[in-house]
Amino acid sequence: MIVTKTPKIKKVAYDIIVIGGGGAGAEAVISLSNEGVKVVLVEKGIFGKSGSTTLGSFSCNVALEYEGSRDTPRIHFEDTVREGKYINDQRLVEVYTKEAPERILELQKIEPIFEKRENGKLKQELVPGHTFPRSVFCEPQTGKKMLLALKKEVLRRNIDIYNECIIFDTVIHENSVRGALGLDIKRGEVIVFRCKAIIIATGGCCQLYQNTTTATDVTGDGLALAYSAGAELKDMEFVQFFPLAQCYPKILKHDLTFPDFLRVKTGARVYNREGIEFIKEKIPNWRFKVTRDEFARLICTEIWEGRGSPHGGVYIDVLHLSEKEIVDAYSFGNYFNDLLEMGIDLRKDALETTVSAHYFMGGIKVDEKFTTCVHGLFAAGETIAGIHGANRLAGNALSEILVTGYKAGEYAVQYVKKINENDFDPCDEITPIVTLLERKGKISPIEIKKKIKKIMEEKVGVIRNAQGLKEAIETLENLKENLHNIHISTKTYVWNREIIDAIEVNFMVTVALLIAKAALFRKESRGSHFREDYPRPDNKNWLINIVFQKDRGIEVERPNVTQISLEEIE
Repeated sequence: MIVTKTPKIKKVAYDIIVIGGGGAGAEAVISLSNEGVKVVLVEKGIFGKSGSTTLGSFSCNVALEYEGSRDTPRIHFEDTVREGKYINDQRLVEVYTKEAPERILELQKIEPIFEKRENGKLKQELVPGHTFPRSVFCEPQTGKKMLLALKKEVLRRNIDIYNECIIFDTVIHENSVRGALGLDIKRGEVIVFRCKAIIIATGGCCQLYQNTTTATDVTGDGLALAYSAGAELKDMEFVQFFPLAQCYPKILKHDLTFPDFLRVKTGARVYNREGIEFIKEKIPNWRFKVTRDEFARLICTEIWEGRGSPHGGVYIDVLHLSEKEIVDAYSFGNYFNDLLEMGIDLRKDALETTVSAHYFMGGIKVDEKFTTCVHGLFAAGETIAGIHGANRLAGNALSEILVTGYKAGEYAVQYVKKINENDFDPCDEITPIVTLLERKGKISPIEIKKKIKKIMEEKVGVIRNAQGLKEAIETLENLKENLHNIHISTKTYVWNREIIDAIEVNFMVTVALLIAKAALFRKESRGSHFREDYPRPDNKNWLINIVFQKDRGIEVERPNVTQISLEEIE
């Protein structure tokens, strides 16, 4: 066995570091590449294959004002704020909805990935919560095709890329970015990045939960890095749970969100073990009307009250259709045949589907220039709060990452061109990672990960209450206090999964605590946040954002407003 107790150290210098290689990170480096700055993309996994962008199977929403269309960015704005339950940062929503058409059409020029109509215009479908059909798509792998197109463009521009490199700390001096520290996983080297600015685009944190539809590397890294750097985080209580995630039988060729496509494409029956279509009973026209937060609560109630399916879900099928209708409807994208190869026949079988953590609406607080209160620290994509408010509309994520990534890059360039050369040496900050293998603890990092996931699933999930949240906070605080007892059994920095787990678990416990504390603080129900002890929204007292900053207590502020007055909200 190779024993490497002290890692090698490599120093590099760039103007801007983009952390995260999903859609937002890729769009950011593309926007930077022609601006005369030296930029690097740092990806924890493999660029183009990691993160959750590739898991986006269908909808990418944009209001394209084609001739004859009644849709506009203004209506898209209104839909987004309405379903965000009015705590969105309307400045950011305006930027997103106005600029999404340009970013989508620009991506289509890079590579024609979205399906077209006979007249050459992009096809657009209706998804739940939207007033008009505005989803462009490449069935059944929109996100994957988008990221591959962006990757192709990044590679064409010869942008520096560090694959399999996890950033474990940022270096901040006098409230300004001076660098970042990463571990090159395959070489076992500590990379000391000196820089003027950082764009965090690492995605969300839904791997905090046992049941999740997200990629395994989405562990809240960027959120914890920003918090440690002194940036503000807000709306941390708002975790979106996907109501129709496949739980049984397991599917191999498509992502876990496939069952939702059944209801959107043709309409589906969703029912409990007693055969009762409980969604239809409560919301008759639910196919496009019910949003994810409502849907998730209704399904969880059926499961928790003992009316669920054998594998912890409820049933969904399309057996109300004829066999020909089923085959015709699900032949595109090879769905029908793929499922048939896995032993699932949509003409005969019902699937079991359950609720899973899917998306994080909270995150880093940014202004309309996508910068934080730390000079030189920018953020984009799912790591930022404000655009989606308390509940993200289906399909808004894939278009939002293009806009926010591009704008963060645009403003980061403006910033670095105004500041002097960075001569600060961040090398003194690497002690924690160097001493990691020397710890004498007894707890494995994966053991702590499992405990975090369990307590978050049970106490900080879809349906919350004060007692459960207090228990979660107490457990998480104890886990945080014991992080120094982590033990790494393999004494090398080269390809050591335990070290990655140890870094990630530190991020995870930090973010989990903020989510639980925000959920306990908000004494109402709003969007994805549901308190059974406060089951209704309270616009008089809680039409606010909850803000955290390191070494400060909880603060609250009113949402930024541009078009929809909060005084008009009933």
